[in-house]
Amino acid sequence: MKRLFTVLLSLILGIAMLTFAACADTSPNAPFDGNGQTGGNNESGNNESGDDESGGTTEPQSPATSGDPASDMLVVYFSWSGNTQEMADYIAGQTGAYLVEILPEEPYEGSYNDVAYGRAQEEAETNARPAVSQATYDLIDMQKYDTVIVGYPIWWHTAPMVIGTFLEHYDWTGEDIYPFSQSASMSTSQFDESMQFVRDCAKNANVHDGLFVRPNDSDAIDEYLSANGLVGEPQTPSETSDVLVVYFSASSSQNTARVANYIAQATGGSLFELVPVDAYTSEDLNYNNDSSRVVQEYENEELRDTELVSATPENWDEYDTVFLGYPIWWGIAAWPVNRFATGNDFTGKTVVPFCTSASSDVGESDSLLADMAGEGNWLAGHRFRSRASESDVRNWLGGHGAK
Repeated sequence: MKRLFTVLLSLILGIAMLTFAACADTSPNAPFDGNGQTGGNNESGNNESGDDESGGTTEPQSPATSGDPASDMLVVYFSWSGNTQEMADYIAGQTGAYLVEILPEEPYEGSYNDVAYGRAQEEAETNARPAVSQATYDLIDMQKYDTVIVGYPIWWHTAPMVIGTFLEHYDWTGEDIYPFSQSASMSTSQFDESMQFVRDCAKNANVHDGLFVRPNDSDAIDEYLSANGLVGEPQTPSETSDVLVVYFSASSSQNTARVANYIAQATGGSLFELVPVDAYTSEDLNYNNDSSRVVQEYENEELRDTELVSATPENWDEYDTVFLGYPIWWGIAAWPVNRFATGNDFTGKTVVPFCTSASSDVGESDSLLADMAGEGNWLAGHRFRSRASESDVRNWLGGHGAK
């Protein structure tokens, strides 16, 4: 009996140890805090990836940038899942800084486990310095900037090793660095380790106390920026009242709707959403299902004539400039916008098309819509990435005199 009790006790302890080990990776000490998520839908009706930073997709060939390189402030960041990018975009918008993504020469590809327990773990354990793409360095003339705001996630209780590579590339004598980060566990001890890592790699820099908050905590970010004198000139909407922003946005991520709202806020324009009478469901938008509505419409052009709740905004004649937004479906504008293009008189109006997509370009979508309309001054369209920020939109609007 005693021997049986010993065996049972050993089994119980063994199971307990396995359970503890299994739970460890989701505990506050998980190695990849805040970067295990994948991105959202890009609203496209084809088989393109929905998020340029989903971790399983191909990394962009060039670093993301926005803002004016002539600014005396620089925001640089490395982001794998998009959380740090979200913070960086917001900070750049609030400060008026030039924004540059730190792009590794060899992308971190694969699933969360592949990256966290593979390459990232090995780099952390060996204090490696993975190469940064030359394209990143080419975008930055560090002598122009007095203030550099550096963002990164927490990987293996500190900053990713690629941050060390970037920092050690420059002479930081006399420069001011403001680190910022986020994580799932929000472990301050891990952020403290990352701060020491930044100090060690950016020799002779004046490394200020950093910012460690949730990516969407805009109040905390604003408070930090204000306390450190980093807030730029306030961006106020234009007094323009002859601007109309029309959009169709299909997926749950509402990428096109978000960009449309940014445009309306920046221009003081009115918003008008194109709403199908028969709304698209998630099943309708399943492009992997050959029998789904969107695939059937793509394959049968006569099915694309989508009836809208309303195709003409109130006071249509009062608007001189019309921004028209849509997702890209199979290389063209999502067809629910066709009724708007064919159902209104664009004589005397300037039309600015814009689209959202993870990888597809504007293509012929702008010219095809112009042909449908027949009248009006239709400008070349612009494609926004799926995770376009407010600063991305405002910088683009500057080229149209509507900042």
